[in-house]
Amino acid sequence: MDLQSAIDQLPEPYAKALTLKRQGLGAPEIAEQLGIEAESVEPCLKIAEAKLSNLLFEESALEA
Repeated sequence: MDLQSAIDQLPEPYAKALTLKRQGLGAPEIAEQLGIEAESVEPCLKIAEAKLSNLLFEESALEA
């Protein structure tokens, strides 16, 4: 599974946050797009990255 496919499997707010970050947007722009406070962007991204990591790990374990 490629990275974008894995991101697409995440719940919408997390997928969108990671996609916007990969596009080079900063916290204020990501917050605006998600409708959240700028201070909430970093925790949101950390959760998104953890979910993505788990998803990729599970996928690699199934392939092994």
